Amino acid sequence: MSLNGSRLSTISTVLLCVFLAPISIAQARSALSPAGQWLENTRQDAIDRIFEPYAQRGSPGYVLGLIKEGQLVFAKGYGEANLDDHIPITSDTAFHLASVSKQFTAAAIALLILDGKLSLDDPVSKYIPESAKYGDSLRVKHLVYMTSGLHEYTDLPRKSGEPWMTFYYFTRDEAISTALAPATLEFAPGTQWAYRNINYMLLTRIVEKVSGEPFSTFMRQRIFGPLHMENSDINDDTTLVVPNRATGYAPRSDPRLIKELAAVGVQIRPGDGWVRLVRVSPHFGGSGVFTTLNDLLKWDNNWYSQTLGKRFTDLMNQRTKFQHDKDNDAFGLVWRTLYDRQMLDYSGGDTDTSTYMARFPASHLTIICLSNMPLGDAEGKAHEVLDLLHAWGKL
Repeated sequence: MSLNGSRLSTISTVLLCVFLAPISIAQARSALSPAGQWLENTRQDAIDRIFEPYAQRGSPGYVLGLIKEGQLVFAKGYGEANLDDHIPITSDTAFHLASVSKQFTAAAIALLILDGKLSLDDPVSKYIPESAKYGDSLRVKHLVYMTSGLHEYTDLPRKSGEPWMTFYYFTRDEAISTALAPATLEFAPGTQWAYRNINYMLLTRIVEKVSGEPFSTFMRQRIFGPLHMENSDINDDTTLVVPNRATGYAPRSDPRLIKELAAVGVQIRPGDGWVRLVRVSPHFGGSGVFTTLNDLLKWDNNWYSQTLGKRFTDLMNQRTKFQHDKDNDAFGLVWRTLYDRQMLDYSGGDTDTSTYMARFPASHLTIICLSNMPLGDAEGKAHEVLDLLHAWGKL
């Protein structure tokens, strides 16, 4: 994911847009699972070794969580959330989820569908008049499943001439206005798949139109509140204080970082150490959720507790077939097969973060890896852990 919000893996996109907690290893392990130790100490040591380079003072890092049958059976922070004050990463550290936010945007749409106030087959123009020039064939479902044909805002120039980069303040509404400026779509809705953050930005506008409330208010009242996700919010105002926030960092000497920042006029002092990367653009929908590992435990548990209803979970898991080959998308989620098991996952990356969450519904197992390094490859780290779990017969 890039500073401008595109979900891609190269450095050009990533940069556009263990110091352990102060308790002993034994104490950390004793608190891992109220139901008993799910992983032997030697296996926990093997997981620790994956994150060992960051398990030190003065390094950003990761939090890793393993959820089994509704319990955090492994939860540990590696490195620091804030290098200025040497604040360690814990399960209560608030990370920007980047594109992992999309499932929350889709959840708001799902609730309004179940309320009978919205349909996937509704024309987008019913709620966003500026899109009427594209005709009634552009439907809400095309936004949810990334097959709208809309132009991505970052592919178009800003009126100000400034880059689409978080160091240059821009809002969701500016992104929407830019994306809807072209007279025609890139392709007819439903005929191709193309990952576009603008689709999910528009979904938040639809939620606001239907509910009559700001998107952040709707989310607090309908999702975060009922699930008791007390440390979760939509970052639609970047002047807000985010308690326990993980600040983003990247290696100061990384030539890719230096090149990408210089390309948009950001000069950094040469040397070793870290560059601090801060989210200052309050766009949301495709990103923008701040939350903690402990709150994501509550979100994950809803898939089985059905607090928001079984119909909600079924809709979130739903695939739809269009006139293209990609049919594994769900509501802000993607179905895949790993180790011959069905998995529902999503990854994210932005200026201040790299994130990954994968759920194995049949075994009630979920892995969550969050990093305050945009180059941290949380997905890759999580899959190293999954390889171990598979080898140990834990999947």
